[in-house]
Amino acid sequence: MELQRILARDTRTAMEKVFSLYGEDAMVVANNKIKGQTEIIVAIDLVSQVKAAFSAESGQAAEVSEEASFGSLLDAQLFDPSTSGVVEEKSSDELTFGSLFEASAEQQVPPVDPLVDVPLSAVSNAWNGENYKEAAEREQLKAREIVDLVKQELSVMRNEFRIAQQKDSWTGTLAVAEEMRPLIEAFNETGMPLELRGLIIDIINQSSSMIEALAGISTAISNGVEHIDLFDGMQGIHIIAGSSGAGKTLMAGRLAKQMAQAYEEDEVALVSFSDARIGAWTQTQLIGAQSGVEAFRAMSLDILTQLMAELSTRKLIIIDTSGVDVDAQIAALVGAFPQAQKHLVLAADASEASAKRHLTPNGIKWDSVMLSRLETQIHPWAVINALLNNSVPLSIAAEQPTISDNAIALNGISLAEKALSQLPIHFV
Repeated sequence: MELQRILARDTRTAMEKVFSLYGEDAMVVANNKIKGQTEIIVAIDLVSQVKAAFSAESGQAAEVSEEASFGSLLDAQLFDPSTSGVVEEKSSDELTFGSLFEASAEQQVPPVDPLVDVPLSAVSNAWNGENYKEAAEREQLKAREIVDLVKQELSVMRNEFRIAQQKDSWTGTLAVAEEMRPLIEAFNETGMPLELRGLIIDIINQSSSMIEALAGISTAISNGVEHIDLFDGMQGIHIIAGSSGAGKTLMAGRLAKQMAQAYEEDEVALVSFSDARIGAWTQTQLIGAQSGVEAFRAMSLDILTQLMAELSTRKLIIIDTSGVDVDAQIAALVGAFPQAQKHLVLAADASEASAKRHLTPNGIKWDSVMLSRLETQIHPWAVINALLNNSVPLSIAAEQPTISDNAIALNGISLAEKALSQLPIHFV
C-alpha cells in the first residue's frame, strides 16, 4: 500500500482527481487545508493486497469488506510479533501505514531491549515508579486505540463519500437562488458533515435571503443543542475525561482555578488518576500550583478511594483521567463514586469519528460536554452534528491552550454564533 498526495482548489475537485487517478478503491487517509488549497492523502492498492493475503492463508479467494480488510491490514502491520520492531527504510513517496505508526511509536516509547537487565532505579525514574511492563502495556493499549480511531475515521469518510455520490444536489446541481451560492460554498469549504448539510439545505430552501438563512440555521442549532450552567454551585466530585490530547488536564486546572476563586483555595482539590505518561504528574503539579490548589496523585482505584476519604471535607474535587481506555476508567470510577458527575472534553476541531466515538447512544451517559481549542478559524461542525444527535448538554469552553485562559459558559446560541461568524463567504 502506498500513500499519494492530491492538491486541488476545493474538496470536490480533489475527490474527482482521486477517483479519476486511482478509482473507487482508493482509501482517503487525511483531508487538510494547506495555503488555501485542499490536500487529500490517499492509500492505494489496499484491497488487492488484503485479498491476496487472505487467499494465501485459506487457499481460495475470499470476499471481504473494505473496512474489515483495512482493519486486518493495520493490525497485521502494527501488532504482528514477527514484524515487531522492524522498520524498513522507505522513500517519502513509499511510506506505509505500518512504517508511519512504527515511527510514531518509536518517538513515544523509550527503546528497551527485553533481554537486557534494566536497573530498578532506571525503571523508577523513567516511568515515575510504575512497573515498566505495566507502562509498556499502557502504551500498547494506547497504540491500539489510535488504530481503532483511524478505522473509525476511515469508516466515516467512506460513508460520507457514498452519501455524496447519492446526493448530487449538494455538489452543484441544487436549485437555489444565486445569492445562496456563496453560503453553500462556505459550508462545503469548512467540512460540514453531510448529515448536517441535509438540515442546512432544508433551511436554505425555505429562506428568501442569506440573512434569513443564517438566522434560521442559528435557531436550529441553538434549539437542538442542550446546555447546563456548570459554574452555578459546582460542588462534589467531577470527573474530567476524553481522548489523549483533547485538553483534559488544562480544562481541569481552569475549573480548579476558577472555583478556588469562588470558594477558598483549601476547599478545592485536583486529583490525577492512573496517568502513567512521562511528565504527566509534573504537569499536574505545575497546573495545580498555577491554579492555587493542592494537587494529588492516585495510581489505582484503591489509593483513590483512600484519598477521597481524606478529602471528603472539600467542597469540590476534580479528577483528571489519563485518556487511555476511557470507557473502562469511567466505569470503574462511577462504580466507586456513583454520585460523581462525568464530563467529556472534546476539541472544537475534532473530526466526526472522534466526536461520535464517545457520544454514542449506548455509551457513557455524560453529564456535559466541554469544548477545548474553540479558537478563531475553527469550524466545529462535527461537534455540533454529534451534539444534535445526542442528548448531552454543553457546559463550558476554552479558546487558548493556557491555564490563564478562563473557561466560559457555552450554550447552543453562542456555539452557533461562533461557527457561523467564521464562515469564509466569498462574494464575486
